[in-house]
Amino acid sequence: MALSYSSGKKKTTAAGVAIAILIALYSLVRPSINDATGWSLPAIAQSQSSSAPSQSESNGTTDPSAQHRSAPPKSDSLQSASGTDVPAAVPGARAPSSPANTDDPRVDPTANPSPTDAGSVADPSLKYGLLKEIGTERYVSPAGLLYTPGSAEGHRLEHLRRHTEDQPNRPGSHGVFDGGMEGALKTIDQAYENAKIGKRTTKRTDRDRTIYTSDMGRRVGYVGGREGNQRHKPMARRVQIVLEGNRVITAFPR
Repeated sequence: MALSYSSGKKKTTAAGVAIAILIALYSLVRPSINDATGWSLPAIAQSQSSSAPSQSESNGTTDPSAQHRSAPPKSDSLQSASGTDVPAAVPGARAPSSPANTDDPRVDPTANPSPTDAGSVADPSLKYGLLKEIGTERYVSPAGLLYTPGSAEGHRLEHLRRHTEDQPNRPGSHGVFDGGMEGALKTIDQAYENAKIGKRTTKRTDRDRTIYTSDMGRRVGYVGGREGNQRHKPMARRVQIVLEGNRVITAFPR
């Protein structure tokens, strides 16, 4: 039994050697034959490689390495790190806008929007966005008050500007409007409207001047100056207006 197995193995080895010799001879003489006859004899390696797919297909098997190299099919969703499917990005699509970060310490959730944020834009043709020029250095407010040249500052508006900033070293009290010039002009107009209908307003005259003191029912500024600073700048709720007709001489909180 052992003898027959050894004999068969020798025959197989001899046959393999013979085939290898034939393949080597074929590979050596194939170019010469092709040149002499014009044939195109196939190379052994090409023949084997071309027959390999058909053999595997006939057996119904596929190359595992080819399956490993094949690209995965495209998907309409991507998988996030947490394992959930996330829709794939669509070219040209706009990314969803993220909500405002309310945790940002720089954002004050209680702050009111500024006039620009609220959509109100001052008319550039109006001085301080409120006063209409009706002559040289003559302006009229929406309530009908006139601001004209005069006073030690040269213009009543420049005199009014002094009441938009504190003068802590000024003797006595010094009323200061909230909101700068725009805030002062709007508050004065409101006080004048109240005065015309007698709403929480007192009236007195001094020669040709009329003096109105109107309680606005809210903060309109504070009392500064030397006396006001000694009292820690108390809040002002009233507005005093001094007029000659409808021409403003002065106005200030008190």
